[in-house]
Amino acid sequence: VVDSASSRYAELFATAVLLEFPSDGRSVRMVSCGHPAPLLLRGGKATEIELTAWTPLGLGLSDGGPHTGLTLSLEPGNSLFLASDGVSEARDASGTFYPLPARLAALADDDPAVLADRVWADLVRHCPAVEDDVTMLVLTPATPDGR
Repeated sequence: VVDSASSRYAELFATAVLLEFPSDGRSVRMVSCGHPAPLLLRGGKATEIELTAWTPLGLGLSDGGPHTGLTLSLEPGNSLFLASDGVSEARDASGTFYPLPARLAALADDDPAVLADRVWADLVRHCPAVEDDVTMLVLTPATPDGR
């Protein structure tokens, strides 16, 4: 693996999902800048959030300005799962992409703190030689009692 910073044509952009939470944490406003879409875990199902992607950060291109984003309601028991393209673009020996949306609900349980570890273990079973950086984040709203 070659670090892009040392290459002649270093990557000068980054993809991102920007998240804004109100003080009650019961919703999230999201804007995508070329990043893989977050997934919402609700009621035992994983649903990819349909965000219109804007230009990645650092490209200096504009298609008329940033999108207004999407506001999503969050309820106790929901989880928002975000992962870098190192997860969604990982391929097995036959070239099949890792099926994150199809696998996520089966890997989730009542403890969101272990979800990223479970996805990682499943990812390396699917693709033993992960060649890209992998970042995962699991966010859950606080319950009414503050947990």
